[in-house]
Amino acid sequence: MKKLLIASLITLASHTAFAADSKNAATDVFAKATQLYEAKDYNAAFQEMHRLADTGNTQAIYNLGYMHQMGQGTSKDDRKALQYYQDASNKGYGKASFTLAQLYHTGDLSVAKSDQKYKEYLDKASNQGSEEAIVESANILFRQGKPEYDQMAVQKLLPLLRKNYYPAVHLKAIYDLSLGVKNKNPFMQQQSVETLKDLAKKGYAPSLMVLGNMLANGGIVTQNLEESRSIFSGLAKQNYPNAKESLAKVDEAIAAKKAAAAQTPKK
Repeated sequence: MKKLLIASLITLASHTAFAADSKNAATDVFAKATQLYEAKDYNAAFQEMHRLADTGNTQAIYNLGYMHQMGQGTSKDDRKALQYYQDASNKGYGKASFTLAQLYHTGDLSVAKSDQKYKEYLDKASNQGSEEAIVESANILFRQGKPEYDQMAVQKLLPLLRKNYYPAVHLKAIYDLSLGVKNKNPFMQQQSVETLKDLAKKGYAPSLMVLGNMLANGGIVTQNLEESRSIFSGLAKQNYPNAKESLAKVDEAIAAKKAAAAQTPKK
């Protein structure tokens, strides 16, 4: 059967997003701003965020950049958004450096694409402790396809694996799975699949996407088009990248299977 895999197995979707603090609300300086933002009172949220940014808070500076980019509580202004991201990056905020890396990678916000600047900001973000950047850097190393780079990638991921950071666990499982397939090691394959299933049960979308693809293709796991369809249907409702295309492919496969069964002469 023709493979239904739409996207590469190693997919790490990272997007610019409003940064909310994870601290307890009672001590969270962002509690008021986050509450206003989540209530979609963007004008008040912007004013509160500006107050925090004026104290030198780098997360608030980053959030001002995001709100300028999205036109939330202020007029949409790509130039100002870029300035705020740059300011937060210069002050040591890893998420801002990671965002700048993505901008130079994609050319968004009218930024000229630059592989060199993408790498520079990705390295900067990693050094500033950005978990997203560390995972993306490890992904780049894995893609080199050489044992020495694989070792470097695993070393990068180790601190995040100990914290059970889902993107890192997912990436390591994908690497182990590919290694298990390459070396014809069924035990390693099974362990990797179980890790991905565990992440999928917790609702981690990239692992759900991989599991859906494996169920559609068969081979590594027993083919189950209906279960694959259920996964892609849920992801498509969330507008997850490539889910709708994968759902359409699975629907085609299910229809073809039913048509073939209908044409098979009954004994």
